[in-house]
Amino acid sequence: MQFAILGAGSLGLLWAGRLARAGHRVRLLMHTPEALQRWQARDSALVLEQDGQQQMFRIPAQLNSVADPFDCLIVATKAYAVAEALAPVYRRLAPGGSVVMLQNGLGSQQYATQLCAPSQVLYASVTDGAWMPRPGHVVWAGTGITRIGDPSAGPCPAWLEELPVSVVDWCWETDMESVLWQKLAINCAINPYTVLHDCANGEVAERAGADLDALVAELQSLLVAQGFRGQATELPTLVSTVIQRTALNSSSMRQDVQAGRRTEIEYILGYACRAAARHGLETPTLRTLHRRLETHLAMLGLPTN
Repeated sequence: MQFAILGAGSLGLLWAGRLARAGHRVRLLMHTPEALQRWQARDSALVLEQDGQQQMFRIPAQLNSVADPFDCLIVATKAYAVAEALAPVYRRLAPGGSVVMLQNGLGSQQYATQLCAPSQVLYASVTDGAWMPRPGHVVWAGTGITRIGDPSAGPCPAWLEELPVSVVDWCWETDMESVLWQKLAINCAINPYTVLHDCANGEVAERAGADLDALVAELQSLLVAQGFRGQATELPTLVSTVIQRTALNSSSMRQDVQAGRRTEIEYILGYACRAAARHGLETPTLRTLHRRLETHLAMLGLPTN
């Protein structure tokens, strides 16, 4: 079984490190010769740190444009980079192979399903915490669960069934779309406020004030319109729980802004706004929040899409 990892950020390297630690064959796919040279200049070394303990693995890398065939492709790029990243590599997937999408928000996963057909494209929701103190060094800061499923109602692939939860703590979801929509709604309710107020997750309720309740109500109506009434009912409690449990955390969107990187605004708020418009829903709080965030990003000199 040959795994290929597309995206050498913290999440991609976390997957590479865990798979390598379990003895699986793994390689990284790099998008530019410069990125490949930088990786090889560090002796292709990946340091995986957990609870203060470090392990080092040699992970080979190739340019994605000349990659050898592989059995499973883990796509760990940002949502906005999926189209460009997948284009050179998806045809190198072996017959019967799988593509696993780890992106935030919605939109990039559906694109991959269409592009990679008839290969099986799996969608995943990840709650692991990981960050990189330096290139090639990933810290597994918080163990989480990977909820994974096939939106086309395909079966759980054999390679995943054989992957011990000690390597990746995973569970198979038969309705992965509802999982991702609920996660999208939670991200819409938390991430934008962390950017606008430059605050940790735990401060969102205080900083957002009454707008948060109004926003959650609008997101509930969107979930109902999408056919996810149960997820809509759970949303207020889930948003509150996530804020409390991740009180000291900095959202991925805030981390992107602090690093001067493009955010996934169009795959989170933008996607929700477009879906609400298709359903003819009145979502003034959601739309205003989207515009405020666009303005804020523009003032910082960052892309607004």
